[in-house]
Amino acid sequence: MRRRQSCKVVLIGRNILLREGISQILHAADFQIAVSASSTDEVTSTLQAHQQLLFVIIHSTGEFDAAMKHIGFAREHYPDARVAIVSDHYRPDELIAAYKAGASGYFVDVNSCDAFIKSIELVTMGETVFPPAFLSFVLDSGLDREPQLQPAIEERSNLLVAAEERIAPHLSPRERAILSYLIEGNSNKCIARKIDIAEATVKVHVKAILRKIRVQNRTQAAIWGMNNGSLVRVSNGHPLPLSIDREPTLSLVPSDRGRHEIGASEQD
Repeated sequence: MRRRQSCKVVLIGRNILLREGISQILHAADFQIAVSASSTDEVTSTLQAHQQLLFVIIHSTGEFDAAMKHIGFAREHYPDARVAIVSDHYRPDELIAAYKAGASGYFVDVNSCDAFIKSIELVTMGETVFPPAFLSFVLDSGLDREPQLQPAIEERSNLLVAAEERIAPHLSPRERAILSYLIEGNSNKCIARKIDIAEATVKVHVKAILRKIRVQNRTQAAIWGMNNGSLVRVSNGHPLPLSIDREPTLSLVPSDRGRHEIGASEQD
């Protein structure tokens, strides 16, 4: 039996169907839905500032200004609250803006309820969960969280170009095939036998995959792959290489306690 979550959820989104679906997922994981509304304008004063709150903002295409308004509301009225964005699309400039405004999580097209709940739980624990390559961009660029209402056009443009160059990993068809076998739990020797290449070659590809998707070990790579089914699909037991059409979903920005690690160390 699950332990009831101490964090109360404020669920914001114009799409009632999406809002209800996410509400059911969170409720099944023992989260308490304190408020479910189309806008923060409907959030009443019944919420206590001292309560442990999580704002989950559902952001659809063309509604980013509203999402930013909701983030601002949460930061102003409930400064200790955590804020997570659930989006149906990926745009680097929107990730940058949400991060700088104070969002603690950003989830794009998560296709696993378990992964979504675990990520939400991490956010409530004080972690920051963003796409992995965006994490690297943040660390390398020194991007801060101070909101800027009117950043210079040149600065915004430079940030966007840098983000787009750094964020999208370019996995080759062979790397996507090997990643699909990692998801299944296959060893390097087994993968080599299945796709008829040398085991040493598989090791080289695995290291390249870890570097490109910016994870530390094959367990993390498998989790990454499961959370990004659009990049790795299997038909009749054989991986199908696909074009990369969206950014991976999950990674952790290091907290003050140090970088959060998932899974065991890489095995040979």
